[in-house]
Amino acid sequence: MEMADLHKVWEIKALKRPRGDEARRILENVAKQVQPIMRRRKWRVKVLSEFCPANSSLLGLNVGRGVHVKLRLRRPRGDLDFFSYEEVLDTMLHELCHIEHGPHNALFYKLWDDIRKECEELITKGIIVTGQGFDVPGRRLGGVSRQPPLSSLGKTALVAAEKRKLIASLLPSGPKRLGGDSSIMASLTPVQAAAMAAERRILDDLWCASESCVHSSVVDVSDDDPLALACDACGSERPKDTGGISKTWSCRFCTLDNNMKLEKCSACGEWRYSRGAPTSLEHRILVLDCCNDQGTQFLRKECLNTCMNIIF
Repeated sequence: MEMADLHKVWEIKALKRPRGDEARRILENVAKQVQPIMRRRKWRVKVLSEFCPANSSLLGLNVGRGVHVKLRLRRPRGDLDFFSYEEVLDTMLHELCHIEHGPHNALFYKLWDDIRKECEELITKGIIVTGQGFDVPGRRLGGVSRQPPLSSLGKTALVAAEKRKLIASLLPSGPKRLGGDSSIMASLTPVQAAAMAAERRILDDLWCASESCVHSSVVDVSDDDPLALACDACGSERPKDTGGISKTWSCRFCTLDNNMKLEKCSACGEWRYSRGAPTSLEHRILVLDCCNDQGTQFLRKECLNTCMNIIF
């Protein structure tokens, strides 16, 4: 088997519930549609399965960065009522982004935007993957299905393009997803950017549980045996304590997680430090009435634990 054949969904599991065959077909079509994207980025998903978590707002979960991706296919309190194929496909694209980026930050949204555009192009061209490595014009699988055939998804892409065109006339720099492009953020005030970034993260954290949390209990109410302990609030797997140093810092204005190499928040543009660009401690700190009874413009290590009168 060639390595390229591994960059796809390896196994698909549907729940043993009414219309289980249709649920499996939806998962199969989603897996085929994203395979060119996965192959291009060398992504693998060992198991793609349907799940019905207790949290009704939870739509997707990526466990172990591609070890197991779970998608909600059925609407809460309705085993016979499925989400649209487009909604499930978009959730799958979202969860695939968590293979590379855990938190919902600027890098995550940039990647999500990129693969959404790639997927729209594939749909417009009517291209899917047979699962055997050959790109062919898409055709509907046999049997009765409530989801739209793949050939009709080109219309969805055109509708999405029209929607982006409309948004472009309303937003200052086009339909850029928050955190994915800095040009739109430059047109907003820091307060507006912070509010938009915070709102977006809150909404995504509600329906996607692939970020870590701490409290654990089993919340998946599907027919399958639970695979892991998960958070009561969002259903995500309890994180492992790596004991390592954090590689991100959280903006105090919009809460976006930024790379440690960045001095400014990539969403709202605020400095990592509260009073502008960082300067050396020698120029920022003045200690009065030091423990040796005389002021100094430097903060000595031996005075750090005893001197309280510090002016910034």
